[in-house]
Amino acid sequence: MRPPPLPARRAAPPAPPPEPGESLWHVAIAPDDVKVITLEKLDDLFRLDIINESTKVWRPGMAQWQPLGIVAGIDDEDSHEADQPTQVQKHPLAPAAAPAPRHMDSEPPTPVVTTVPPAVLLAAMSDASQQQVATLAPPAVTASAWPAPAAAQPLSAVPLHEVAEEAPPARGMGRAQRSVLALSVVAGLLVTLYRNDVLLDAARAAGQESAYLRLESALGGPGFGTPRSLEKLGAAPADAP
Repeated sequence: MRPPPLPARRAAPPAPPPEPGESLWHVAIAPDDVKVITLEKLDDLFRLDIINESTKVWRPGMAQWQPLGIVAGIDDEDSHEADQPTQVQKHPLAPAAAPAPRHMDSEPPTPVVTTVPPAVLLAAMSDASQQQVATLAPPAVTASAWPAPAAAQPLSAVPLHEVAEEAPPARGMGRAQRSVLALSVVAGLLVTLYRNDVLLDAARAAGQESAYLRLESALGGPGFGTPRSLEKLGAAPADAP
């Protein structure tokens, strides 16, 4: 018996003579690769992942090629496990038991409790607390009841042009002030030169030492702070009896 053609319409290769008591399987590893192997070798190929559940197989006695998963029963188990949760969900839920009738004459009436939304309750509590605080708080004293101090008057009350007119104008240094400053510098320099006897050395170099000493004596010299005045102070105790 020859196997039916594959979808590619390629005839299966001739099957080798089977051994006594052993069945051969036609396995379509590829559209153009059909092998005839034993059941043991078919199991080896499946464990080595060379073939899988979708590989087409055929053996004598089958009407057409079928996937290996269907022939081995693998796809049936997977589909049964996949359909099982769906079937469980399809079971209708048991109807809820109706509450037992109550005898209104023998039991007191149930009080009706009205549920107030949290937002409304919080708003009411906030309004009540604000009213309580407003009742307990002393009356506020307005700012108009107290006279504002003079220092608190805004500066904008005085026009800017009046402030600018009251400020004294900045005056530059005049010629007289510059002259006084120059004379002060020259006088300070002369005093420094005189106290260090620089002027005396200059007069001695110019041959005017006697004239310089006469002028100094006429002015009450030698002045304090000069080396000659210190020498004079040191010689005074020695001359004393």
